[in-house]
Amino acid sequence: MKKNMVRAAFSMFMLIVLTTSAYPQWVQTNWPASNSFFDLYTGQGIVFARIWDSLNGGRVFFTDNNDTSWTQISSADSDIDILSIVIWNNNILAGTWDGFYRCTLDDIYWEPFAPTGIPADTAIWSTAIIDNTLFAGAMGNIYESSIDDANTWTEVSAGIPANARITSIVTNGNAIFAGSDCNGIFIATNGGTSWTAINSGLTDTHISQLAVMDTKLFAVTLKGVFVSDVNNTGRVSDANDMIWTPDSSGLKNINCLLPVNNLLFAGTDSNGVYLSNDSGLNWTSVGVGMPDNTRVWSLAASDNNIFAGTSEGLWQINPADINNYTITASALEGGTIWPEGDITVYENGFQTFTIAPAIGYQISDVLVDGSSAGVVTSYTFSNVTANHTISAAFMAVPIYTITSSTGNGGTTSPWGTVITSEGSSQKFTITPLPTTRIKEVQRLSGSESVIDFIDIRYN
Repeated sequence: MKKNMVRAAFSMFMLIVLTTSAYPQWVQTNWPASNSFFDLYTGQGIVFARIWDSLNGGRVFFTDNNDTSWTQISSADSDIDILSIVIWNNNILAGTWDGFYRCTLDDIYWEPFAPTGIPADTAIWSTAIIDNTLFAGAMGNIYESSIDDANTWTEVSAGIPANARITSIVTNGNAIFAGSDCNGIFIATNGGTSWTAINSGLTDTHISQLAVMDTKLFAVTLKGVFVSDVNNTGRVSDANDMIWTPDSSGLKNINCLLPVNNLLFAGTDSNGVYLSNDSGLNWTSVGVGMPDNTRVWSLAASDNNIFAGTSEGLWQINPADINNYTITASALEGGTIWPEGDITVYENGFQTFTIAPAIGYQISDVLVDGSSAGVVTSYTFSNVTANHTISAAFMAVPIYTITSSTGNGGTTSPWGTVITSEGSSQKFTITPLPTTRIKEVQRLSGSESVIDFIDIRYN
């Protein structure tokens, strides 16, 4: 009963319909049976598919020949239900409702495994390898072990609530993140020794998956996806660096995410698979080839293929086969365009470019496919079905300085000398101390707390 309740809780999502590609892409695999629930795991060129049905319970199949054939992993206990799998070197370690099972690539046969440091009947909900350390997430506990000696585990659960079921463990930069089923997300910046909750802005703390893409961390929840940026350096100094915001792309009902190189795939609850090449800002449907209203439970990458475990069986695609186009973006002297260079956009997808002048310059024109789009600071290509070009040009303008200062009763931001270009704007915020008020802003009349210099033409 508790297994069915957990599965039901993690499959409650909403419905959305977005753009659809015009060409079939996905092909059905040689999966040997009819199943409607899958969890996929990959490693070292092997794809593992965990299935579940009321007649047979949980079983695991694998392919090591890129879908030519699938083989069930036999078990010493036919009633085991695997919750997570991790693979390294020649070893396969499976977390189940009743502790660990293991096998090797040479002998694909599950055997009970009872290492020291973890109670034998512990449900292992998540597993991960970070650097050379194995992590296992359980109810209220996280354990770690060296990949050189998985026989001995150490509890590293300081800061994890007793009722937090750890569903996902990932790393980004110097930080390790753990998602839980009802207590949100936790961070460790000391190798996993202690954990701190990082739920600022997170309005749903039921985490089914964490995914990392560049410096962004994604959290899949019952109410949608939330995103946090691990700052531009990829390093987290403390939990205050992490603030969550709801995904603003418009794509909802996401069951799973899969980062592959510079692409992010999303499996949805009833509309197949979507793809983003801008870290989730815009999405394009790449579910064509699958039956309509396909529910995607799990996504995994192996070699050159993406595998999707769905309500309609197991499917695969090579991302190189997805129709795509190139937008070439460039900027002349005096400013930048971002992103720059040859940008791949998938069919019917979107791509936004941001143009910014350097100090001493203004945008003079933006050319799209050779035609003027005017003086704009951003431009979006929508429903892309062909190659495009975009180029930004700039012109030199005079430079001016604005010097700000305050007395002893408050602050001005920015403070000191600010260099700005002719025709630009600059805002100053004046903040009095709690026991003072703004008496006067010299060179301007009144006592405003925010000053805007607009269309600057002199110092």
